[in-house]
Amino acid sequence: MLELLSLSPIIKGLILLTAAGFAFPLTGVYLLRLNMLPLRFMLMHGAILGGAVALAFQYNTFVTTIIVNLILVLLMTKSSRSLKTDAGYMSAFFMILSISFAFILVYKFNVQAKDTLALLWGSIYSSSWGEVVAVVVFSFLLVLFQIIFYRKLQSMFFDREIAYTSGVNEQSLYYSIVLLTALTVAMAMKIIGALLLDAILLLPALIATFFAKSLRGVILSSALLGGVFAVVGYFIALLCDIPASSAIAALASAVFVVILIIKKSVKS
Repeated sequence: MLELLSLSPIIKGLILLTAAGFAFPLTGVYLLRLNMLPLRFMLMHGAILGGAVALAFQYNTFVTTIIVNLILVLLMTKSSRSLKTDAGYMSAFFMILSISFAFILVYKFNVQAKDTLALLWGSIYSSSWGEVVAVVVFSFLLVLFQIIFYRKLQSMFFDREIAYTSGVNEQSLYYSIVLLTALTVAMAMKIIGALLLDAILLLPALIATFFAKSLRGVILSSALLGGVFAVVGYFIALLCDIPASSAIAALASAVFVVILIIKKSVKS
């Protein structure tokens, strides 16, 4: 184990997962509180489109994925507001549109199957130091956003109309949350992949809602759980020689089931 921790890819993976594990579940709280779960499907498919664009034209996958997701978010929010259509409907539309374009690019540019699968499984060990720094800085900014806007977020989660009448710029705050979510999904795709994204994004937030009594409790608990899942799952992966994303997902799922059983037994 000590020999492994001396390797640069292993160290970079540990730093990535530690930062993402403690910070990214905050976005999961936003998705749950604002009932924006369809948005993450659009962003996951958008990340695949970004990866396909990068592979087809030999761009940087990390940067291209972020740019594509930001464009999709802009189009989705603008179209839903201007057409007065539910954001979930527009998310579904752009999800279908993005994945169709992704597979067209994969087919037309003869993208290798292994490269396409990397979009689904993530590539934590191949991350550059620049990408590591980007994830760490973004994780810090995500936590800072939560601290600075906590009270406004609290009022918005309670009732968006009440928040608006109380002087909260609800529209700007909503756009900020959506943009942060887009960046989080794009970065998480690089780390853990599309298929296991929810293990680090949603499961910690879902588990936290089982026992936390307040919004502050949910936020703190989800961040702590996400960090524990990421770090412990990473070391399990190293010890058992399995993919880190799978180890994290299995650990988070096991804890979810245990907490659910305990919760039901207490009620009965």
